[in-house]
Order: sequence, then C-alpha cells, then structure tokens
Amino acid sequence: MIVETEAVVLKTMKYRETSRIVTLYSREFGRLVVIAKGARERNNRFGSALNLMSYVQAVIYRKENRDLQLLSQCDSIDSFNHICEDMERVATGMAVVELMDAVTHAEERNTPLFGLLVQTLGTVNTAQKNVVNALYAFEVRLLDILGFRPNFLTCFHCGIPMNEESVGRSGAGLNVSSGGILCSNCSSRGMGMDTVSAGSVRMLQHLQEASDPASVTRITMSARMRNEVAGTMRRCLESHIEGFRPLKSENMFALLH
Repeated sequence: MIVETEAVVLKTMKYRETSRIVTLYSREFGRLVVIAKGARERNNRFGSALNLMSYVQAVIYRKENRDLQLLSQCDSIDSFNHICEDMERVATGMAVVELMDAVTHAEERNTPLFGLLVQTLGTVNTAQKNVVNALYAFEVRLLDILGFRPNFLTCFHCGIPMNEESVGRSGAGLNVSSGGILCSNCSSRGMGMDTVSAGSVRMLQHLQEASDPASVTRITMSARMRNEVAGTMRRCLESHIEGFRPLKSENMFALLH
C-alpha cells in the first residue's frame, strides 16, 4: 500500500554502497524505519530531504508487520537551516530527535507528540538565545503526553502549593519515583531523594505551564539552575522510561558549558 505522511528524520545510516536506512517519526504512523534506495548516489532524487532533523513529506510503500518499509519519495517541508549555524542549536536539536527515537515504539501513532516534535525543532531553529531551554520544555511535555506528568506545582505528599514559603531556603525535595517534588517540611522528614533550589522549582513550573516553547528561551538560567533542571528531567526520564540511557548528544553540551 502506498501511503503519504508528514515526518521528521530522527536517524540515518549508510546501507550498502548506495542506500540509506532512515528512521522517521511520522504524523500518521509514529516511528517508521525505511530504506531509501540510491540515497547516497550523486544527484539522487531525495536531495537534502533526508538530512537529520528535516521536516518532510514522505511517500512510502508500506506493508503491515514489516520492520523495514520502502521510501519512494521525500520532499522537504522545512529543513530548519539555522540549527546547523551554532553548536548549541545542533546539540539541542540532536538531543530532541535522539530522545524521540529512544522513547517511542515502532508504528504507534501519537499526533500530539508529532506536533510537539515539529514545534520544538522550529523553536530551536529560530530562538535567539537560551536554546537549550527548548529541550527542557520538550522533556516536560513529552512526559506529560506519555502519561508520566511530574508534579512541580504542589507537594506530592501534603498537597500544599510549591512557592517560596513552602520551598524555603533549604530547597524542595525531589522524589521522581513518587512523581514530583516535596515542600521543605516534608523533605526534612527524609522523603526527598535530592534537593532542588527555589529558583529551579520556579523554572520547572514555568516549563510545565508554558504553552509556547519559544517563551522559555527568553529565560536565562545560572549554571547551577541549568544543571539542576537538566538533572531533574534526566532522573524523571530514567524513572519512567524503561531502559532509558543517557543520550549521546549530551556529550556535546559538556563541550559548550
């Protein structure tokens, strides 16, 4: 059956002498692995549409219960050209598509997740500063869509709102296996596994409530806050996504900061 769908290129690898194996995340079918025959030949019909992170319109010969589908045609909708202009954009974009490849299952349609992916890459492409914040917003929303929404707004034990008074000078407790953060009072009772500063709690709340990923790139974080937010999100992902491993693209961030 010939099908047509919008998709984003998550991963690509060489196959034999002239072809490529490409992992797509599609609007209609979720994650698909396709073979692009002749994609490595000079003047091939795919052009730059198979570049990593490209947003494309793909025509696929698809058969049920087959692991590898045949890519017939692929045309660029948006190549997000600005992402390749600096290392922070590249690292952030790479982390987004690598994370998508790691947490999604083959041929499971998830339209909200596809929309989030395209929206986030668009933000990475156009943001003027603090590009990595788009990754943190993506991770928060990803967990929400997958049904693992962390609670950063209230203490998960006693239920009081998390604000400057309830967080206190000592910071909030973090217990990702229980689904969120604790006020300083509950945390002092030994329920928290890690500590998150008041500033980082406010940032996590903003990431969770932001409807537009672009808005979070207007916030500048200190190195400490960035490390706390990144660490919190990483622990949330590790706690809820079975078999989750550190992203290879994280090594690029180590070179930036």
